[in-house]
Amino acid sequence: MVSVPGADPRRPGPYRRLAWRGPGEPVSWLDTARPLRLYCARSFAARLLGLRLWPGWGARPRGLLLPGCRAVHTMGLARAVDLVFLDAEGRIVGMMPRVGPGRCVLLRRARAVVELPAGYCARRDWRAQVEAAWLARKIVV
Repeated sequence: MVSVPGADPRRPGPYRRLAWRGPGEPVSWLDTARPLRLYCARSFAARLLGLRLWPGWGARPRGLLLPGCRAVHTMGLARAVDLVFLDAEGRIVGMMPRVGPGRCVLLRRARAVVELPAGYCARRDWRAQVEAAWLARKIVV
């Protein structure tokens, strides 16, 4: 272990306890009518940690919005994710269901990507949920 000057050796770093493998909690809300909430990742750390950044991820309908992005990789994820591609106005231009770990996906027309848990896009109302969540997105720095 490398020692960092001024750091408390007993306390782990802020991201130490977060795995780099994607959400680990089971998703229990895929069949509920609760509205989807999007978290907009703008910083490098928020993009790198992805959905794993929020504890209790499987308890509430959540997704991660990656603005200014048209390509996504799933290297290091433990589970598959659904990807929804949006244009600059938030309209859906493409969707890739159940993208497994270790894959790269690109859609040139896209200007943003939404990462959702695998199976979310099998819902009947997924389009309306994503479009409504785009308007009410929460900004994460």
